[in-house]
Amino acid sequence: MSPTDSLHADFPSRRPPTPAKDLENGVPHPDPQPARSPTPSRHSRRASSTKSDLPWNPSHPCYPHPNPHIPVASPLHSSTRVIRIPRDWMVAGDLAPTFSNTYPEILEPWVSEADFRMLIKGINERLIGAFSPYGWRSWLDAALGIATGWIWEDLGFAGIKGKVKGVEAFIEQWNAQRGTGLEKAEDVELTKAIPLRRTGYLCLDIQIPDPHVGMVDDADANADADAPGDGRVDEGAESAND
Repeated sequence: MSPTDSLHADFPSRRPPTPAKDLENGVPHPDPQPARSPTPSRHSRRASSTKSDLPWNPSHPCYPHPNPHIPVASPLHSSTRVIRIPRDWMVAGDLAPTFSNTYPEILEPWVSEADFRMLIKGINERLIGAFSPYGWRSWLDAALGIATGWIWEDLGFAGIKGKVKGVEAFIEQWNAQRGTGLEKAEDVELTKAIPLRRTGYLCLDIQIPDPHVGMVDDADANADADAPGDGRVDEGAESAND
């Protein structure tokens, strides 16, 4: 035996045996092909596209809510709706009540996107300045409030009182300037931003004429429900009944 053969005998190769040369591995088989998913039917594609859309309910940003700021006996209660702009906690967190600047497209006939963003920007900036605890006026009002047993705030001398009134004055100013581009005079009177004290700073309500969107969507939903499907659900129900 040569030195080379003895070296290979003492230290066998660490490479795995080739399947074609190793009879213990059996006959080599090709790798199985990955299973192909069946082509989705028209009904399934329609269902997936429907799930991607936002449901039409009161949580939708364009949903016209009944107007709670008008008496029920008033004719305006049935002829007006409100679009609610929710709070946006990503702007200032818990430091100040701020609102989302996502433009609801249902406002387009009455409020332009530029006017809407000007309203949200002005309200958010004024609310942050009023409720921020890091200003020198906030520290002064807190010290004077503790020293006077909160009589300082009860008398209305705190800086936040005047700044909150400035927010309400800005909303009234926006209501007066926004209606200059509307054609109908009745739309000018019906379209306005509701003062935040009416909603407790939980949302910003914008009053608009009733767009009658709910009735149109209800009719479309009934039409979709009556439309024939692919028959799979009916066949399964019939087999279960049998």
